[in-house]
Amino acid sequence: MINIKEPFKTDGFSLAVLILVSLVMFFLDLGGRDLWAPDEGEYAQISQEMLETGEWVIPQLNGVPSAQKPPFFNWAAAVLSLPIGRVTELTARLPSAVMGMIGVLATYWLGVRLFRRRAAFLSALVLVTSPIYLHQARWAQVDMVYSTFVCLTLVSFYYGYLNGANRVRYFLIGSVFMSLGTLTKGPAAIALPGMTILIFLVLTKRLRGFLTRDLILCLVVFVVIVSPWYLSVYMKAGSDFAWELIVKHNFYMFFDTWSHKRPFYYYFINLPWEFFPWIVFLPAAMLNMFARDEEREQRLFLLVWFIGMFCFFTLSQAKQGKYILPLFPAIALIVGRFWDDVIFDRQSLSYTKCIFVPVTFIAIVMVFGGAVGTWIVNNHRPEFLKVSLPMGTLFALSGAAMFITALFRVKKGLFATIVIALVLISTYLTLFINPKLNHYKSARVFCEKTVKITKGRELGIYGIFLHQMGPYVFYTGRKLKTFDNEGEVVQFFGAKEGAFCIMRDTYLKTFRDQYSGPVHKLLSASVGHRKVLLISNQPLE
Repeated sequence: MINIKEPFKTDGFSLAVLILVSLVMFFLDLGGRDLWAPDEGEYAQISQEMLETGEWVIPQLNGVPSAQKPPFFNWAAAVLSLPIGRVTELTARLPSAVMGMIGVLATYWLGVRLFRRRAAFLSALVLVTSPIYLHQARWAQVDMVYSTFVCLTLVSFYYGYLNGANRVRYFLIGSVFMSLGTLTKGPAAIALPGMTILIFLVLTKRLRGFLTRDLILCLVVFVVIVSPWYLSVYMKAGSDFAWELIVKHNFYMFFDTWSHKRPFYYYFINLPWEFFPWIVFLPAAMLNMFARDEEREQRLFLLVWFIGMFCFFTLSQAKQGKYILPLFPAIALIVGRFWDDVIFDRQSLSYTKCIFVPVTFIAIVMVFGGAVGTWIVNNHRPEFLKVSLPMGTLFALSGAAMFITALFRVKKGLFATIVIALVLISTYLTLFINPKLNHYKSARVFCEKTVKITKGRELGIYGIFLHQMGPYVFYTGRKLKTFDNEGEVVQFFGAKEGAFCIMRDTYLKTFRDQYSGPVHKLLSASVGHRKVLLISNQPLE
């Protein structure tokens, strides 16, 4: 029963609000747009091929084993698709949305044990309205699922750390979550929580007390859950596939990546935008934590979680914004704890420096950004003006509302204004902006036209390699013939009339240099940032 007069006396009010906000943020029109290239189509197609072939051990894309990631995400999407017999845009994203909500609730429960219900509630609201968290909860990728398992592992550890009587139970639950994270994205699900726990225990001088037989039992549980799939992969696909899956896509990407290589300072620039607008309160929130000596262990646990993971990802050669998702519960808890003190006048820091100045900065960014964004759209993409003008207005009004509430020191109103503004912006983006962008990000229309033109005849694909071809396989609904070089495409075109090939435009010139026969461009489309063509050795009928 929810207590209206004292909403934080029990968990009912907090959980009801968090579930409602999560439903709006993560599930609203979740299947309303197509699968956007390249990653969403890849994961959806792998799950689809599990349903079609019955091969659940080795992930396959276009009939070729894919060693990109372990299959837990694909298992989840495929199982959710069983009732209708095929993977859809909705079922492909459901694992991320469901785990996103679980991550929000797990952050709340951890906040209750670290601080109190009110601070936990504010922290969970910070997390659910963080841009990168929202994005990944609505995206068909492994990162939200794996990040939530990392969070659940650390939550289980901390519950066990505080509760000696039930320590083994919580540690075993944490081992299960670590196992599922490993089956989602590999060894990173071991390294991140393991590193955090180890450093925390060393700094609190309690490591020796945790080196017991319970640790061996947790290791046994982990091995029992993880090893069957890895052994099956080794037996069915051989050592080369296992090496690529475990070593190449983890250790090689960390130390000397061939993909997404970024400078060491990448996350210093990226984190502020992924955590906007809450990032402006993070410096004051960290100072506020150091001012509370009675929460030394809570502070240490969150700082080790945040700083340790941030350094880990900064040292990695491969960098993307979504990679740092596992550290977001920690910084959300740090910021949420700060806001609890601000709202109830317990923080000793200057209101002007820690609240008013940051909020003024947010307001300027949102008002200026809304105006400039609308101006840019009007000059370069006028077809989007009808939907971008309300978005720019919403940004400007939100910024103005934040400034006014901050100016008059309406602290509860200020926090509520920030949250409501972010929910409204997210909702407008989902319902109005994404449908407009769908035409530019989706391969669906191109593939449907291709299917009509080719009329069931063999269709090749070149210049769009295995991990990028998912949306083309998914939306054509057929296995595509692949080529290793232009010479193989030349042979394919020269062998018969009516040869068709999907090709990236940057490869067309070198192909024409080698092929002396006729080449007809039947279709052209921009899919994401790539321009793709349908070419043939005969004109359109």
